[in-house]
Amino acid sequence: MDKTQESHSRKKSMIIATILMMMGLLLSKGSGFLRDIIVGIKFDEVYRDAYTLAFTIPDLFYNLLVGGAIFSSVAPYMSGSLAVNEEKRGVRTVSIFISVISVVMLVVCTLGVIFSDQIYSVYNLFLQDKDKINPEKLALAANASKFLFPQIFFIMLAALSSGILNAYKKFSSTAFAPTVYNICVLLSIMFLAGNTQGDLMHTTAGVLVSAFIYFMFLYILGFGTLKKFRFKFEPKDKEFRFLLKRALPIMFSASIVQLNVVILNMFTGRFGNIIFLFRNANTIWQIPYGIFAVSIGTVMTPHLAGLYESKKYGECRDMLTTSIKNILFLTIPSAGMIFIMSENVVSAIYQWGSRYTDANVADAAVLLRFLVLPIITQSIVHVMNHAFYAIGKTKVPLVAGVAGLITNPLLCYILINKNFGLKSLSIAYSVSSMVQMVILIILYMRNKDIKPRNIVKFVLKSAACLVVMCVVLVLIEYFMRFGPGKVKALLSLGIRGVVCVIVYFGMAIILRMEEAKFWMDRFINKLKPKKKQ
Repeated sequence: MDKTQESHSRKKSMIIATILMMMGLLLSKGSGFLRDIIVGIKFDEVYRDAYTLAFTIPDLFYNLLVGGAIFSSVAPYMSGSLAVNEEKRGVRTVSIFISVISVVMLVVCTLGVIFSDQIYSVYNLFLQDKDKINPEKLALAANASKFLFPQIFFIMLAALSSGILNAYKKFSSTAFAPTVYNICVLLSIMFLAGNTQGDLMHTTAGVLVSAFIYFMFLYILGFGTLKKFRFKFEPKDKEFRFLLKRALPIMFSASIVQLNVVILNMFTGRFGNIIFLFRNANTIWQIPYGIFAVSIGTVMTPHLAGLYESKKYGECRDMLTTSIKNILFLTIPSAGMIFIMSENVVSAIYQWGSRYTDANVADAAVLLRFLVLPIITQSIVHVMNHAFYAIGKTKVPLVAGVAGLITNPLLCYILINKNFGLKSLSIAYSVSSMVQMVILIILYMRNKDIKPRNIVKFVLKSAACLVVMCVVLVLIEYFMRFGPGKVKALLSLGIRGVVCVIVYFGMAIILRMEEAKFWMDRFINKLKPKKKQ
């Protein structure tokens, strides 16, 4: 196979893998939405905030110890080993990494269960009385977390399995596994949730069982590949220490995302029961981010790592350029739609019962409206982080993340005390995300051989398409009235969404943007009946 055929084959496999990942993430996000809807129906305001808060500290420990390292260090390391035909070396080193980190995680989970009350008291440690979170809510969250600390051990094993399978480019095996987890959690909430401490504990116990099922599902699905990896507790191994040194900055930078969530939750005390509402707003903006940026970045990383390891720098540059353009092409219109229709979106998704009031909708919409910028900025942060991970420069994302981590609480404190209200939380997060993006872009552009090209011209064209789309959407908002009712609200949202997509893609075609033709061709090909061989 010559270089042209090899490049074409690689692009085709990446397209198929990306579409698979998008479909899997779409299902995962959809089932995740159902999970949050049922939480809003089954729990009252105090218990749904406690349930949401209970996840934050275990998730922080997960990200701090292993979360980011799996997809951003372990998977690229394994991909690089496969690219240079050194599979045995990669399997041995990753086996040691899994063994050591599993032992550490077991210790952390045990300590988390024992000291959960003391850990959750951190939320109110540095705050004035008027800003403190309700102590009853914190106590409920601490008790519920006793099942969520063990849960992260199985989530870690599942994520490691997924990262390894992605390194072997077996994306079809991993794309739909998170949906299995979400469905199991959804069933736990439906049948176990209620407004007592016992019900809350039973629900998080169900989440623990769901995490175990998630891991077993992935392990059985990828058994042929995963059986190569055995328990090897050899922390002094030279190659393991190289991988660990590479992974440590990623672990810290990945934990910054969850640290920001913890910080923002700390500042919610002044505004009452809004922790769950803030989660709702976060979940909505992360739909386009998760489906587009995460899927494209996940597929890009092992390929980019392999190309960089093989010193194919021109192909590295082209791959990153294409990935950035595709992500921006899909996230820019998503941000515009969500900004203009924020209240309609929140109401349509979450308001299915009397416990989710009109006031809840209004508060969540305010939080969401000022979180649309991270749909774009955080998408770029994600793909640039993964580009740095793929080329082995793992400290740069950590530097950018620390800058964002400093910016976030500082702005929260200033804006809240300047009486900006609820939107203070969203603005602070948006600005910190922009700070990270700018730092990453500046530092990556110093790599002349692999820096992306023609991005500014592309962004200007996308912005023109966005302006036209937003004008059309505002006119529809003004002239179209569907009246009250859940069905009409969903119908209205669906019609406006379809019109937005048509207008944006139409403008992109007029401006001769290659990305419009690319995604339309993919869509049309899916609709065409397959020819019989």
